[in-house]
Amino acid sequence: MKLIDVSVPLDTALPSYPNNLPFSLEPVKRLARGDSSNVSALHMSAHSGTHVDAPRHFFDEGTGTEALPLEMLIGRARVIEVRPRGGITAEDLGAVDVSEDVRVLIKTPNSRLWGNPEFHKDYIGIAESGARFLVDHG
Repeated sequence: MKLIDVSVPLDTALPSYPNNLPFSLEPVKRLARGDSSNVSALHMSAHSGTHVDAPRHFFDEGTGTEALPLEMLIGRARVIEVRPRGGITAEDLGAVDVSEDVRVLIKTPNSRLWGNPEFHKDYIGIAESGARFLVDHG
């Protein structure tokens, strides 16, 4: 099996959603200062970089990421490319055959936003109809 890590590295150029804690790395211990090891503290919102929005993100009674089975996030996937003007809708996804895939990765022009700490409100997300399409197709 070939594994491809699609994670975006955490760094200070990572954009943060408005009113969310931006990423920072604080040195706590350093060998160069005579400490026993290098240790850092991470400060960030759960919305930093590559992340999964668990059901709890939208529903108070939903499951958190700690309860999601790892198998849900690893395995066969189909990458599809869409270039909608707004949110990704069921219409955008309708031409894609996802019948044999368990996971769908959606490539959008959002990649151009990485490396710039400014948050761009014109990012492309998934609209309710697009999310419903994916749920309805398993």
